[in-house]
Amino acid sequence: MADRPTMPAVPTDDTDQALLDALLTGAVPSRREQLRPARLHSASEQRRVALKPYLLRTWVDHTLHIAERALVIAAASVFLYWLADGYGRDWLHELRSAQPAQAAVASAAPTPTLRLPHTAPPAVAADLPALPFTTPDMASPPAESDFMAPQQVLAMPAAADPRPQRLIMPALGVDTSVKEVFVVDGAWQVADYAAGYHHGTTLPGNTGNTVLSGHAGLRGGVFRDLGDLRPGDDVTIETGGWSYTYRVRTRKAVWPTQIEVMNPTPNPVLTLITCTNWDTQRLIVVADLISSRPHS
Repeated sequence: MADRPTMPAVPTDDTDQALLDALLTGAVPSRREQLRPARLHSASEQRRVALKPYLLRTWVDHTLHIAERALVIAAASVFLYWLADGYGRDWLHELRSAQPAQAAVASAAPTPTLRLPHTAPPAVAADLPALPFTTPDMASPPAESDFMAPQQVLAMPAAADPRPQRLIMPALGVDTSVKEVFVVDGAWQVADYAAGYHHGTTLPGNTGNTVLSGHAGLRGGVFRDLGDLRPGDDVTIETGGWSYTYRVRTRKAVWPTQIEVMNPTPNPVLTLITCTNWDTQRLIVVADLISSRPHS
């Protein structure tokens, strides 16, 4: 029968006590080498020695840290200004637009019209003596054809404004007012909360190019969905007395320097312009005049 392996003896308390006694009563080994003198360092010096293997922050690091904080603050300020100038301005515009609408509903009740009362001339009493210059026909009302009698004054009709005043795009659900814009500091203005009619371009209905522009994002964003117009969609422009309907012919994106899209044309044309592709290009929609009619 094979021998079984023996298990190591588990030390007991007596063995530990004997080892401790031997260490306490035994001779202390002597050191042959001489101990080096000890050095005392300050806390800052000890920190420098301990961190010597690592890169310490210099004035360049402090400058970059300050610049980083300044950049973050500037970026946050620009973002807050953009938020307030964009969405905040839109919110105030909607709030101000809602107040006149509520006032109009409140004042919808009919108001009496001021009219001059029709008064008959005083009758001459029969028992009173007539004045020397009084005649019987003076006691009767003046004839309707008498030019000396008070007549209703008719206001002269105001001349109709031929400039665009309203833009309607049924395919996009857009019905907005139109403001005239001009060139300021070498660039065309863009109307806020409305479409902008480029001053000097052809008036609607006439031969030439009628140019309108508008925002695609904030400040109303009336042309935000301009890219959804398709060839065959109708666009209507209303002026002081006429309504002109144009039909979309083409749509394309051009660079901001391609200003030839606003050049005069041999036919009545409507050109709609807005920003696209993160304001790096301009979206152009061209439509041809198909009908015109007067409106009340």
